[in-house]
Amino acid sequence: MTMMAAIRAGERVTPDHYALDEAAWRAMLTCAPGWFIAHWCDDRRAYALFLDQHKPLMVSTPLIDGRYFALSAVLPAASWPERFAQDLWGCLPLGAADTEAALDRGGWASVSPLSSRSVPADLAAPSSVFDEALHSDMSPLAWGRRSVMPGAAHIGLMHHLAGQTPEQALRMVSRSNAASFVAAPLAYSRAIESALGIIPSDEIRDARIILSEIERVAVHCRDLALMARLTGFALLASHASLADDLCAALCANHGATRRLTDAITPDGIAAGIDITGLAHAVHDGLMPRLAVMEGLHAQMAERLEGVGFLAPAKAEIFCIGGLIGRASGRTFDLRQLEDDMRHVPGRAGSRLAGDAWARQCLRMDEIRDSLRRIDRIASRFGVPLPGDMHDAPGSGEGIGSAEGPHGDIWCWVRLKDSRLDGIMIRDPALATLGVLPGLMQDTWEDRIVLASLGFDPGGAEQ
Repeated sequence: MTMMAAIRAGERVTPDHYALDEAAWRAMLTCAPGWFIAHWCDDRRAYALFLDQHKPLMVSTPLIDGRYFALSAVLPAASWPERFAQDLWGCLPLGAADTEAALDRGGWASVSPLSSRSVPADLAAPSSVFDEALHSDMSPLAWGRRSVMPGAAHIGLMHHLAGQTPEQALRMVSRSNAASFVAAPLAYSRAIESALGIIPSDEIRDARIILSEIERVAVHCRDLALMARLTGFALLASHASLADDLCAALCANHGATRRLTDAITPDGIAAGIDITGLAHAVHDGLMPRLAVMEGLHAQMAERLEGVGFLAPAKAEIFCIGGLIGRASGRTFDLRQLEDDMRHVPGRAGSRLAGDAWARQCLRMDEIRDSLRRIDRIASRFGVPLPGDMHDAPGSGEGIGSAEGPHGDIWCWVRLKDSRLDGIMIRDPALATLGVLPGLMQDTWEDRIVLASLGFDPGGAEQ
């Protein structure tokens, strides 16, 4: 039996959420693993989110005296989320692969701060090792130790979101990560809409897709520029930065902000954005620049080949998605779950090499692919798509997702009295934590590896 079948044998709470008692949860852990997405806890339950046939599938089990049986015993990718939940909620994962503190390195005012059982801490000072990592330019890495020490970038986003109205929380989510000013609020908005049974109009659907593709182009250009600077290719760095600046200027000229902050709103997108005009301007302005960038980029092959190698098998074991996973042979792209197939013609696809060069090449391919998709959607903006539109009765719980520039972003929400009674946001950087130690060599090139991954500690530690 697979984990997915074991989950579906439980009590159905909402269309995508099944509840298991302790015995059924333990039995699930003996089944063939599924594609793990996220794990989190609250004071009452432990939760996990999987992908089943390209659809989200959620499972939960009650905590017994604050304990539950650990997912990491069979799913290595669940280890960091378990450690985060232990620090924030005081939940003990029985049989866990690792129970060392993940975020609380000392200096916190309380123990298990999100739990109703929280108590004041002794305010012990952070360890010297963590202090060194905090003040290095390689956070969250403990330089010279090949170990990962999160905590320095933790701002307690989930604590700030609890109890907010959906509209209030959207503004905070929109600013949670500089590489996903569109993707993160889009995943959140889709979760809220799922909880409330709202189906966006065709125009809102297409406007959001265009904005997310523009963000992908801009972030990929910034990542290319950083990689070029780190490897000494100044001319490519200049061209990539100029392309990013042009994209930002076009956004500002068409009624949006330069980085598309607050472009996603409770009503769909911000008023005043000339979305089709922006789409055509970005396509026409950036497409002619790609040939020069691609020519300069080809010179980096010798410098990047073999650097930061992530084996396809390891990407699968740790359930790595997004561009990193696709550069290591995985094919999944969350855009496949959207309402149409307009991303398929000319799609960038995936690569097998799994190194920094593969990730760099895929970024270039995805820029071209995104520009094509922007142009296709803008040319037939708001046209109804094939398929039956059906009512989506809100259950009070919802799951949303979006393919961001650095990978798949997932959000789960639970509403009560028109406020957030529970929320989880899984940034792709969290999934990357598990493979980081194996990619580090304690050399200057570690900076190149982190840049090639697009790793953001703030995203991992939300």
